[in-house]
Amino acid sequence: MKQDMVFLSKQEVLELFKDSFEIIKFEEVEKDGKTGLGKIKHWHIYNVIAKKK
Repeated sequence: MKQDMVFLSKQEVLELFKDSFEIIKFEEVEKDGKTGLGKIKHWHIYNVIAKKK
């Protein structure tokens, strides 16, 4: 595993926002796609729109 990467569960992502932000939109995306080097990878992405409290 590369040292410059971070892997978080859905609950861990939500914990990052819980005290200081109001989550406006939370979207979980799971898909297969290519990396920048053209290799196939399974992506699991969280898109968050949040407003500071």
